Amino acid sequence: MINSYPKISIVTPSFNQGLFIEHTILSVLDQKYPNLEYIIIDGGSTDNTISILKKYESELTWVSESDNGMYDAINKGFRMCSGEILAWINSDDIYYAGSFSLVSNIFAQFADIDWITGKCGYVDEKGNLTRIAKSKLYNKELLENGFYRSPFSYVVNQNVVFWRKKLWEKSGGCNPRFKQAGDFELWTKFAKYAKLYYIDFVFSAFRKHSNQKTSI
Repeated sequence: MINSYPKISIVTPSFNQGLFIEHTILSVLDQKYPNLEYIIIDGGSTDNTISILKKYESELTWVSESDNGMYDAINKGFRMCSGEILAWINSDDIYYAGSFSLVSNIFAQFADIDWITGKCGYVDEKGNLTRIAKSKLYNKELLENGFYRSPFSYVVNQNVVFWRKKLWEKSGGCNPRFKQAGDFELWTKFAKYAKLYYIDFVFSAFRKHSNQKTSI
């Protein structure tokens, strides 16, 4: 029998994002997904982040300690995960309603699909939607070799990617030596093992603000 609610594990790396992290947390918890594991790995925030994490600690797992950067925190979070489906969302981005239900249905019904991506939204500092990315095509060979600007293999937006745990284990996870854009290297490793499937659905929004590390 197909498990209609495969366990989804979400990881959020965090450091001094008290201005936005509650919005991120609520976007995960408000999915009301019945088989959810949510883990936040904080790098020792000194703002109001910890008080926010304590507010929701009955519904998630969190740790706050020094680490070696975002990708080290992400790897740490996934080592704690027990879900069949994995994803990470940064502490200033948000998921949209219905995302986890759709993701679980896709992975439960299609055993040959190991990772998916969707349409990315963009919001401003106040959470207002400013635009939605266009539909994209992906080519396995081009992704594997790091070509992200071809008409056949556009940039893969990290916040709208979900994958099976076995794919993460095969790839070896994120390279902790990266300070930025380690997700792009991860996608090349994923592409060596599996085709990326595009879903025409806005799973998540990337928040643009003045203090972020990267801007897409």
